[in-house]
Amino acid sequence: MSHLVQATRPGLLLGAQPEQSSSRSSNSADQLITSTWQALINPTKTLSGFSPILIRIIAEERRFDALGAAALTRQVDQWRQTLQSRTLDETQAIEIFAAIRSAVRATHKISLHAEQLFAGWSMLHGNIVEMNTGEGKTLTAALPAIAAALTGTPVHVITVNEYLVERDATLLAPLYERFGLRVSFVSDTMRDEDRRQAYRADIVYCTNKQIVFDYLRDLQQLDGHTSGLKRRISSLLSNNPAKPVLRGLCFAIVDEADSVMIDDARTPLILAEPLKVERAALTESSVALGVARTLHEGADFRIQHDTHSVWLTETGLDAVRAIAERLNGVWRFERYRNEMIRQALCAQYLYVRDRNYLVRDGCVELIDESTGRIMSDRKLQHGLHRMLELKENCSPGDETAVKAAISFQRFFGRYRNLAGMSGTVHEVRSELRRVYGKNVIRVPPHRIDRRTHLPSIILSDRSQQLERLMQEILERSTRGQPVLIGTRSVELSEQVSAELQIRKLPHVLLNARQDADEAEVVANAGRPGAITVATNMAGRGTDIVLWANAADLGGLHVINLEINESSRVDRQLYGRAARQGDPGSCQSILSLSDDLLNRHILRKVLMLAAICMTRYPVPGHWLALCLVGYAQRRCERAHSRQRIAVFREQDQLKRQLAISGNGS
Repeated sequence: MSHLVQATRPGLLLGAQPEQSSSRSSNSADQLITSTWQALINPTKTLSGFSPILIRIIAEERRFDALGAAALTRQVDQWRQTLQSRTLDETQAIEIFAAIRSAVRATHKISLHAEQLFAGWSMLHGNIVEMNTGEGKTLTAALPAIAAALTGTPVHVITVNEYLVERDATLLAPLYERFGLRVSFVSDTMRDEDRRQAYRADIVYCTNKQIVFDYLRDLQQLDGHTSGLKRRISSLLSNNPAKPVLRGLCFAIVDEADSVMIDDARTPLILAEPLKVERAALTESSVALGVARTLHEGADFRIQHDTHSVWLTETGLDAVRAIAERLNGVWRFERYRNEMIRQALCAQYLYVRDRNYLVRDGCVELIDESTGRIMSDRKLQHGLHRMLELKENCSPGDETAVKAAISFQRFFGRYRNLAGMSGTVHEVRSELRRVYGKNVIRVPPHRIDRRTHLPSIILSDRSQQLERLMQEILERSTRGQPVLIGTRSVELSEQVSAELQIRKLPHVLLNARQDADEAEVVANAGRPGAITVATNMAGRGTDIVLWANAADLGGLHVINLEINESSRVDRQLYGRAARQGDPGSCQSILSLSDDLLNRHILRKVLMLAAICMTRYPVPGHWLALCLVGYAQRRCERAHSRQRIAVFREQDQLKRQLAISGNGS
């Protein structure tokens, strides 16, 4: 691991907004081979291999402990002057890490452990690290952030949660100030000038979607010129009236890297502008929904859950054609009417209320399936959002027109330096290497993992599942053990809450509809006897700390009620228990009526499994477990194909634009 992150400063050499001239190609076999070779020969890819570096850091730390604040300030000034003329080398990186470890003890009364130093060192070398939930990723990210910022490189620390953005920037401000670095955060409510000033800081905390939209808006102002001599000269001469908010894409540290760089990569991010919807368009959408409701699945149309799409059969096309003969106008155009019907079928059958979206204050709001949060700034394109609004009897809002779009693969490929961290990234290491050219390094836990994984339970239907769940909750909460119940959908979380209310069991509900005081709810989930029901826990960012004697009562018990679309999400949920060596346990209580099973397994096969479970419990249960694993793997493969398709589509578009002279 000899190649440190290269210093990337805005200036004469790289221009006012440095970025990679082109993102990785989907066919870049040479880069894939290079990253694989580096992973094989890397001497510090394990904690034991990192030991010589660790010994030097600890030795240097003793020297910094003996220095006062004034002496550290002088040392920082010396580093900054030296690093302006040359890049960061290993010796200086060791000195900086030692100074950071000493400073953290002074500012936060915490001693960074060896595993955090190893993770920080790995990220400084452009890797993505896997650290267990609760291992201190927030402070770990400060190690490469400070080291890179001292070279004059603008650093972006990116996560999925706006609450974490403000919290982490505020929490680490005293540490950054000790090194003469200015830290800021970007929020959705900021005005352009405030946003521009925030990005002028040495280290900026922001969400993944926020920075992508800021980047797209900058491109719009700069007429789409993402690189090149014309833009560089214009920015240096200050004769460009456009005022971009970003200072380029120099170095990003991505928190929850699998969620940001993998899960969110299935759909391009679109910068849109509102358009007034014509009354005729509303009428057409209403008619399309009416026609869609007359069609029958299997005979008239088929649902392809793998690709999240619907297609009309020959019988369905004939039925639509017969109805269109009684209509006028655009309904006489076959391609148009078939597309309208297809969109209506998607709205009717593929998008489920309280799972894919919820209705609040008369508006349809999309739910982020990977985090369980509302995406208030997102709308479905091509009239599909309007279909959902009409389906739910909501007043349709303005339609949107696409101004610019980019995928996360393309966006992060434009960073000159990129690193990341997550608690669950090992499963997608090959995709991260293929798409982003990044190696994954696993960091062992600081303390021995004491989590107990109990055998999964699968029941025939939802009512049996909820009954078994209530028995489990009652048994554990009665003796004072805190319980966390995780679901994928808002719908099931509210069903669980209703069952708990019937049994008069006090609890707290956290989902897209009930998301106020989220951090407080999660933090209190570790008190004795607490019952917390929550949708997906990815990126919550708040530790569940065990209260008082909760550890003596077995620690936090986590129950998973729905099959997640990725085994990584299961691990994220289970990771809430037994953090930092605490006791804890986890278990899945599932149902054959689960939505994911019904989407990926034939109904006849599920009925056979239910019969087997009744007549032959042991083999029937084994069969059900096999079906769960198969459905989850099939879903993961489908999502992977979607991400690669998006990547290749944008890669092909880039090539076509480059041939025409407009490529970026």
